[in-house]
Amino acid sequence: MPKSIEGTLFYTIREAAQELHITVGRLKSYIDQSRLTSERIGRTEVIREHILRAYQARRQ
Repeated sequence: MPKSIEGTLFYTIREAAQELHITVGRLKSYIDQSRLTSERIGRTEVIREHILRAYQARRQ
């Protein structure tokens, strides 16, 4: 389940991969290719919800 921090939803890499119906490895390659952007909160790599939704919209 995504975490909300100050009104913004953040997905872990695993959660984002599930949301996009792809593997974690493929999602990490998308991040490496700058198709998606992620950031770190502490030790956890996360993707903001609006970035995930924008990517989904472009895929359709």
